[in-house]
Amino acid sequence: MTGSSGQATGASAWALGLLVLLPIPFLGPLAAGGGMIAAYGSLSRQGPLAKQNAALARSWGRVFLLVSTALLLLQLALGLVRLTQPSAPASGFLPQGIPLLLYVIVCVVHLVVVLFALRRARRGDVVRVPFVRSV
Repeated sequence: MTGSSGQATGASAWALGLLVLLPIPFLGPLAAGGGMIAAYGSLSRQGPLAKQNAALARSWGRVFLLVSTALLLLQLALGLVRLTQPSAPASGFLPQGIPLLLYVIVCVVHLVVVLFALRRARRGDVVRVPFVRSV
Protein backbone atom coordinates (compact mmCIF):
# COMPACT_ATOMS: atom_id res chain seq x y z
CA MET A 1 0.00 0.00 0.00
CA THR A 2 1.17 3.48 -0.71
CA GLY A 3 0.76 6.71 1.16
CA SER A 4 -0.36 10.05 -0.27
CA SER A 5 3.08 10.66 -1.80
CA GLY A 6 3.00 7.37 -3.74
CA GLN A 7 5.77 5.66 -1.76
CA ALA A 8 5.29 2.23 -0.25
CA THR A 9 4.34 2.44 3.43
CA GLY A 10 4.31 -1.20 4.54
CA ALA A 11 0.65 -0.98 5.54
CA SER A 12 -0.08 -4.27 3.82
CA ALA A 13 2.00 -6.09 6.45
CA TRP A 14 -0.30 -4.67 9.11
CA ALA A 15 -3.37 -5.42 6.97
CA LEU A 16 -2.46 -9.10 7.03
CA GLY A 17 -3.08 -8.96 10.77
CA LEU A 18 -6.78 -8.68 9.95
CA LEU A 19 -6.71 -12.36 8.99
CA VAL A 20 -7.48 -12.90 12.66
CA LEU A 21 -11.08 -12.28 11.62
CA LEU A 22 -11.21 -15.45 9.50
CA PRO A 23 -14.29 -17.41 10.53
CA ILE A 24 -12.31 -20.65 10.92
CA PRO A 25 -11.65 -21.21 14.65
CA PHE A 26 -8.02 -20.93 15.72
CA LEU A 27 -6.77 -20.74 12.11
CA GLY A 28 -7.29 -16.98 11.74
CA PRO A 29 -4.80 -15.98 14.44
CA LEU A 30 -2.21 -18.42 13.11
CA ALA A 31 -2.66 -17.04 9.58
CA ALA A 32 -2.52 -13.45 10.84
CA GLY A 33 0.73 -13.91 12.74
CA GLY A 34 2.30 -15.95 9.97
CA GLY A 35 1.23 -13.50 7.28
CA MET A 36 2.64 -10.53 9.16
CA ILE A 37 5.96 -12.34 9.55
CA ALA A 38 6.08 -13.45 5.91
CA ALA A 39 5.24 -10.00 4.49
CA TYR A 40 8.59 -8.58 5.58
CA GLY A 41 10.47 -10.34 2.78
CA SER A 42 8.82 -8.50 -0.10
CA LEU A 43 8.15 -5.21 1.69
CA SER A 44 11.75 -4.80 2.85
CA ARG A 45 12.74 -4.04 -0.75
CA GLN A 46 10.14 -1.30 -1.30
CA GLY A 47 11.80 1.59 0.51
CA PRO A 48 12.85 2.60 4.01
CA LEU A 49 9.38 3.42 5.32
CA ALA A 50 7.90 0.15 4.07
CA LYS A 51 10.88 -1.75 5.47
CA GLN A 52 10.55 -0.15 8.91
CA ASN A 53 6.79 -0.67 9.13
CA ALA A 54 7.10 -4.24 7.83
CA ALA A 55 9.81 -4.96 10.42
CA LEU A 56 7.57 -3.69 13.21
CA ALA A 57 4.63 -5.70 11.86
CA ARG A 58 6.89 -8.77 11.71
CA SER A 59 7.91 -8.27 15.34
CA TRP A 60 4.31 -7.81 16.47
CA GLY A 61 3.22 -10.82 14.39
CA ARG A 62 5.94 -12.94 15.97
CA VAL A 63 4.91 -11.96 19.51
CA PHE A 64 1.23 -12.52 18.72
CA LEU A 65 1.89 -15.88 17.07
CA LEU A 66 4.01 -17.14 19.97
CA VAL A 67 1.63 -15.97 22.70
CA SER A 68 -1.54 -17.19 21.00
CA THR A 69 -0.02 -20.56 20.15
CA ALA A 70 1.31 -20.99 23.69
CA LEU A 71 -2.13 -20.23 25.15
CA LEU A 72 -3.81 -22.71 22.81
CA LEU A 73 -1.29 -25.42 23.68
CA LEU A 74 -1.75 -24.71 27.39
CA GLN A 75 -5.53 -25.01 26.98
CA LEU A 76 -5.07 -28.29 25.12
CA ALA A 77 -2.79 -29.65 27.85
CA LEU A 78 -5.24 -28.65 30.59
CA GLY A 79 -8.08 -30.24 28.66
CA LEU A 80 -6.18 -33.48 28.21
CA VAL A 81 -5.32 -33.60 31.90
CA ARG A 82 -8.96 -32.96 32.71
CA LEU A 83 -10.04 -35.81 30.43
CA THR A 84 -7.63 -38.29 31.98
CA GLN A 85 -8.78 -37.55 35.53
CA PRO A 86 -12.53 -38.17 35.48
CA SER A 87 -12.73 -38.47 39.26
CA ALA A 88 -12.28 -34.72 39.73
CA PRO A 89 -15.62 -32.91 40.05
CA ALA A 90 -16.57 -30.47 37.31
CA SER A 91 -16.14 -26.97 38.68
CA GLY A 92 -17.22 -24.79 35.76
CA PHE A 93 -15.44 -22.97 32.97
CA LEU A 94 -13.10 -20.54 34.66
CA PRO A 95 -10.48 -22.62 36.39
CA GLN A 96 -9.78 -24.70 33.30
CA GLY A 97 -10.77 -22.05 30.76
CA ILE A 98 -8.38 -19.29 31.82
CA PRO A 99 -5.96 -19.90 28.89
CA LEU A 100 -8.86 -19.77 26.44
CA LEU A 101 -10.14 -16.55 27.99
CA LEU A 102 -6.65 -15.04 27.79
CA TYR A 103 -6.44 -16.20 24.17
CA VAL A 104 -9.61 -14.27 23.31
CA ILE A 105 -8.25 -11.18 25.10
CA VAL A 106 -4.94 -11.44 23.21
CA CYS A 107 -6.84 -11.70 19.90
CA VAL A 108 -8.90 -8.60 20.71
CA VAL A 109 -5.75 -6.66 21.71
CA HIS A 110 -4.12 -7.82 18.47
CA LEU A 111 -7.08 -6.56 16.45
CA VAL A 112 -6.96 -3.15 18.13
CA VAL A 113 -3.18 -2.83 17.64
CA VAL A 114 -3.46 -3.86 13.99
CA LEU A 115 -6.25 -1.37 13.28
CA PHE A 116 -4.36 1.53 14.85
CA ALA A 117 -1.09 0.53 13.17
CA LEU A 118 -2.77 0.12 9.80
CA ARG A 119 -4.26 3.59 10.09
CA ARG A 120 -0.88 5.12 10.94
CA ALA A 121 0.96 3.22 8.21
CA ARG A 122 -1.58 4.27 5.57
CA ARG A 123 -0.95 7.90 6.51
CA GLY A 124 2.75 7.37 5.82
CA ASP A 125 3.89 7.39 9.46
CA VAL A 126 6.22 4.93 11.12
CA VAL A 127 4.20 2.72 13.44
CA ARG A 128 5.31 2.54 17.07
CA VAL A 129 4.20 -0.32 19.27
CA PRO A 130 5.41 0.47 22.82
CA PHE A 131 6.24 -3.07 24.01
CA VAL A 132 7.62 -4.56 20.76
CA ARG A 133 10.97 -3.73 19.21
CA SER A 134 11.92 -4.21 15.63
CA VAL A 135 14.54 -6.92 15.32
